[in-house]
Amino acid sequence: MLVAVRVIYAQTDSTTAKKKNHIQTGILYTSNQTYAGRTDSFRLPVIIPSVNFKTHVGFYIKASGYLNLSRNNKGFDGISIEPGYEFSKSHWDGSISLIKNFISDSSNLITAPVKTSVEFYLGNENKIITPFIGSEYLFNKEGNDFIAYGGLSKSLTLTKEDKEPSVTLEPSFSLSAGSQNFYYSFLKTFAANSHSSGRGRSGNNSSVTQTVGEQSKQFTLLSAAFEMPITFTKSKFEWKTTPAWESPLNLVDNGGAGAQKAKSYLYISTGMLFTF
Repeated sequence: MLVAVRVIYAQTDSTTAKKKNHIQTGILYTSNQTYAGRTDSFRLPVIIPSVNFKTHVGFYIKASGYLNLSRNNKGFDGISIEPGYEFSKSHWDGSISLIKNFISDSSNLITAPVKTSVEFYLGNENKIITPFIGSEYLFNKEGNDFIAYGGLSKSLTLTKEDKEPSVTLEPSFSLSAGSQNFYYSFLKTFAANSHSSGRGRSGNNSSVTQTVGEQSKQFTLLSAAFEMPITFTKSKFEWKTTPAWESPLNLVDNGGAGAQKAKSYLYISTGMLFTF
């Protein structure tokens, strides 16, 4: 879920862990939650704790929580459940998953309108560069979305090979495209929650026009992103910090009530992961 988060919080395994069932626990902080270049008009920091049971054959089930730290809407916003399958063959790595979100109606998370999503990812790691592609199909109240993304990354090891602790750097550039009914739903129903005092639902945003809804159905470029994950790994512990730049493209309702402005923004994510 989320192109950025997939790069930031990749669930890597040691060779030993791959041979048996295991549990991973983690916690991720992002200074501004974003989805395909879309975010709230106010900064949207979020803490995401998670637990993931992974089998030796690649199937897994993951549960995540969402602690909203935004200025006017602090609180626990809900959980997501993600069953999926990860595979690796030669230089190819991929995954397919179903994500079910249970997010409060009082939330202003950019992903709050997405009730369910089906996601696919495929990457080819080689000595030169790693190309990757992915797609997501989102089920929303205002209409479903298909989002596709692709990009290039390069893993650079800054310490001696096969020595611990290890430090790696993996710069990545990606583009995403698709429809944005999820963002129309966010503007219409959830964006006002960040402008109200308290956790009560603010109701529909009447300023969001039907024209915006029609524009949201169009398939178009959504965002360009550059990320610089730095990963520290020692035994079963991993700490990853990712500065990121993102530029939204073809925003609907640009600068309207509750909508973000069409300008690039910076954010940072940092997360820890431990494998049992």
